Amino acid sequence: MSEESTPTGLIDCTRCHRATNHDVLYSKKVGGHDEEGDIHWGEEYQTVQCRGCGTISFTVESWNSEDTDPDGKLTPTLLLYPSRTIRKPMESHYYLPYKVRGVYAETLTAISNKAPILAAIGIRAIVEAVCKDKGCTEDKLEKNIDLLVTKGHLAADQADFLHLQRFMGNNAAHETTPPEQTELGAALDIAENLLTNLYVLPMLAEKMEKSQTQLAARNTRLGKLPLSAKDDE
Repeated sequence: MSEESTPTGLIDCTRCHRATNHDVLYSKKVGGHDEEGDIHWGEEYQTVQCRGCGTISFTVESWNSEDTDPDGKLTPTLLLYPSRTIRKPMESHYYLPYKVRGVYAETLTAISNKAPILAAIGIRAIVEAVCKDKGCTEDKLEKNIDLLVTKGHLAADQADFLHLQRFMGNNAAHETTPPEQTELGAALDIAENLLTNLYVLPMLAEKMEKSQTQLAARNTRLGKLPLSAKDDE
């Protein structure tokens, strides 16, 4: 390790939440080539520190002589650890059933690690897990989504969105076609809205009702009259 840090370019900082100047605390290069010497490759590992907040992270820049732009220049790939594209779970995700929560967590991991095909399949798996949890166990996801409507868990227009999402998952699974980031983001939003409506909101409503019941019981013990709807006007 060098005694003095050396400057590097702008890198996204996990704490500053923007691109900042970083210093290189440690750097190590490795590389190789094929037997004929026609193809060569290499990697540079760096421990870097943000000049603003002081957060330390890790970078890996890799290159291959076969990966070039139209002008013949190398096009290196830079990976940052921890990932700067981490998708955080929605609030109150701990209200989700165990199996549904597990599929949801794995899907967020795929999104955070830029694996769009796996992420699309994961979003489809979230819907499948929800259907199974709600007792919709037909042989096809299309039927199960419609069954969610029949059982009163979803409105018809919500099911239409899930069917669009299902098509994206089918393309990813059967055609190995990665979705666009905007399409993937919209599909995840639809899945999270589904989870919120089916699991989170009912649990929050139940907690509110329980709190109101406890408050009414407390007021009764203290000889207070319960609040009426008229009192709120």
